[in-house]
Amino acid sequence: MNLDPVVSADRLAGHITALTAHGPRCGDLPGVATALRYMSDTLRDAGLPVTVERYGSELYDVNLVAEIPGASPDAIELCAHWDTTPDGAGADDNASGVAGVLEAARLLRGLELPARTVRLCLFGGEETGFLGSSAHVRGITPGTESIVFEMIGYTAPGQGFPAQLAELVDPPSQGDFIALVGEPDSMYLVHNFALHAEIPVFPFIVPVVARDLVMRSDHVPYWESRRHSLLVTDTADFRNPHYHRPTDTIDTLDLPFAAGVVEAAVRTITAAAYGK
Repeated sequence: MNLDPVVSADRLAGHITALTAHGPRCGDLPGVATALRYMSDTLRDAGLPVTVERYGSELYDVNLVAEIPGASPDAIELCAHWDTTPDGAGADDNASGVAGVLEAARLLRGLELPARTVRLCLFGGEETGFLGSSAHVRGITPGTESIVFEMIGYTAPGQGFPAQLAELVDPPSQGDFIALVGEPDSMYLVHNFALHAEIPVFPFIVPVVARDLVMRSDHVPYWESRRHSLLVTDTADFRNPHYHRPTDTIDTLDLPFAAGVVEAAVRTITAAAYGK
């Protein structure tokens, strides 16, 4: 399997454009049905069967999951949430992450009997309390691990940071990196992703005293169930002023940067799939 994937920024742009074309992706809004159809069709076009995981009675109470079976059922998962807030255009949050999963699926589809199952997960309900990922985690093996894409496409001259962490770390002042956030038990996921990245990274192992500050995305159900998970993020509103706003549009994104994030994820997952 090729460990030097090439991710096209133009392909990422195509996915993000399609996902954001019909407005916010939440509730009964038109963007939900069109996004679900687009994601399903794209995964199937990549040659992967799609499983629909329903966790409620509404159309939007749904996860989409595609799997490359391996010798072990303990999977390595690449995840992103497809839903938005009612006012968010949702290009960075989180069409960028979904686009990354879709491109990774295309590149990973050729894996032949990996040592571990590889699973691509697109979660609903992140913006309403991690509902989709919480339901998903209840049905996976204890040894399954995940990499979670949460906004991977925005760079900026400046970079904010939680004031509570100012005495614990010395973060970069320029927003040109991807943050790799893990618990101590997930430290090796942070290390492996950083090892495979060709873009600037900021590895951050969360101390116990600061754990609550980073419990904001779909890695949370994994951590709370004592599974390993890595959060991969451009730091959301600590960098992106368009967070949860109508201005979160594709023209604000750095798509070559996002492509570099996806390439690192594909390398990391390929190595994990074959036990390297």
